[in-house]
Amino acid sequence: MCPIIELVVVSDRRLLNPLVCHQTHMLVTYRYAGQLVSDTLLYDPLLVEQFKSGQMCQVLADNHGIVQA
Repeated sequence: MCPIIELVVVSDRRLLNPLVCHQTHMLVTYRYAGQLVSDTLLYDPLLVEQFKSGQMCQVLADNHGIVQA
């Protein structure tokens, strides 16, 4: 499990895949293998609220990106 360092709701459609741009996404920065890595996820209101409340949030990731939030 990799700790989430920063979580931002993406409003700039240029950062999104045009095939799914009608859905809200989040840009998630997390620590993987000692490095900071960023990836996008579909918007998850529970994860956003948990992160904003200061609780520890983690994602399951591999060298290709986030596997599971």
